[in-house]
Amino acid sequence: MARSGRSRRPARADAGAGAGPGPEAGPTFGELLEAAGLVEQTARATRHVIDQSNAAALAHAGRTGAAVSCLDCTAPKACCTLTTSAYLHEAIPIAARLRREGRDTPALRDALRAAAHRMETTPASRYQAPCVFLDDGERCTVYEERPSVCGTHLVSSPAAACSDPTVASIVKLVGTLQDRAPPEIDAQLTMRAGLRPLDRSYRGALPRMVLLCLEAWPRRDYVSFLGERVLAAAHRFAAATR
Repeated sequence: MARSGRSRRPARADAGAGAGPGPEAGPTFGELLEAAGLVEQTARATRHVIDQSNAAALAHAGRTGAAVSCLDCTAPKACCTLTTSAYLHEAIPIAARLRREGRDTPALRDALRAAAHRMETTPASRYQAPCVFLDDGERCTVYEERPSVCGTHLVSSPAAACSDPTVASIVKLVGTLQDRAPPEIDAQLTMRAGLRPLDRSYRGALPRMVLLCLEAWPRRDYVSFLGERVLAAAHRFAAATR
């Protein structure tokens, strides 16, 4: 057979038929987030949801004569022992902080994995365990980057009642922004980061989402990694909170 006049590049030994550039050709998840400014943008978006929701709750309390009991709460942190969700855009600033402060250790990942498993396999009505981000003094160690659900669910009933299992009625104050804004931010992140569209939001149990973020940070195949892992985690979380 006559040879063509065109020169041909040698094929890569690991290239399959019709294979295009692999995931190794692009940036890692962390590099993408940093280059696009998404770490600070996602943190700022969540802080805005918390600030605006709390302002609305305070305004509502002022109009109705109710008090927001959480503002001076000194009771044990019952609210930090419940099943807690987080969107991927809320886990990103937490993961970035853990990495920045040198707290992304094998021990922490093990703790996140164990907490996520408990949260995903225990019905929400029966789940009660201290959040993995609480210190020995019950202080949140990621407070400035906490998910919106942690900052927007306030109560007007006595704060101590939240820690008392004999109290059946807790009066919650949840702003409509908490229901509307996070899914919109999630959709924006999905588009800007080029993530795979799912049939639901990139959302799951808080410890699972932070763990997945840490695991995805150095990966170049983060699109498929996050798409597959988050979808599975979202189904498990939905079953636990059904």
